[in-house]
Amino acid sequence: MGLYRLAAAAALCVYALALASPANAAARMRIVSLAPSVTETLFALGAGPDVVGVSQYCDYPPQVRDLPRVGSFLTPNLEAIIALRPTLVVGLELSSDVRQIRALNSMGYPVLLVSDDSLQQIETSIETVGARINRQREAHQLVARIQAQIAAVQNRLANVKPEPALMLVGHQPIVAVGAGTYLDEIMRIARADNIAADVGEQWPHLSMEYIIAMRPQVVLDGSMGTDPSSSSDFWGKYPAIPAVRDHRVFGYAVDPILHAGPRVGQSLEIIARMIHPEAWDRAAGGAHQ
Repeated sequence: MGLYRLAAAAALCVYALALASPANAAARMRIVSLAPSVTETLFALGAGPDVVGVSQYCDYPPQVRDLPRVGSFLTPNLEAIIALRPTLVVGLELSSDVRQIRALNSMGYPVLLVSDDSLQQIETSIETVGARINRQREAHQLVARIQAQIAAVQNRLANVKPEPALMLVGHQPIVAVGAGTYLDEIMRIARADNIAADVGEQWPHLSMEYIIAMRPQVVLDGSMGTDPSSSSDFWGKYPAIPAVRDHRVFGYAVDPILHAGPRVGQSLEIIARMIHPEAWDRAAGGAHQ
């Protein structure tokens, strides 16, 4: 414990001296991101050159793959973060009680925590991060683009009837998108009745008996990836499910669908096109008339 306190005190002194140096005024920020949504936001705001470290799960945009890894938002590597001499650490509110986050705060490292569990929280986090790194204009523009993308999909789906749908993120066990997640919100905007929303959990484990009884018209299955043929082995045994019977079981790419952040408008359109392709088919048909 004595060595830990000594190291912490030394790191704080080095950090304070760095901030006080005249050269620091013209230096770029040194930002460490602890979550994929935060990393995407920073790059979307044009702050990519200021990012010096990312979490082990960050993989977009491609240039982050060459950056140092500092653990995850729930298990950040304190030593790796300190070694990068950050002027700002950005993570998720979920990690506010994590020991390493408290340690960073106690040592004087600026920490900003945001949330991404809903569309409103995603937009607020973009504005919050933008204000903290002096990129308010870029943040306003990014949020406006996301809102325009969402509005365009809503307009396209204005006259379609909601479909009972199921969205899965895993098979063993069967894990579905439940209420209280940004993906459930996206499903509702995409005019889907989420059959897992009433289970009362954000990521419920479902039985196949429950799925058969709920009779989803559409199934979105992240375990399939983007290979349409991969559904036959798992779903082919359940022809009583309308989505299986009517060949409306679709895989989706984890990137960007499962990544909350600036690409949420793109994710919404991908999901909406799978649930209601007719809304886009009608538009394409009208364009050729």
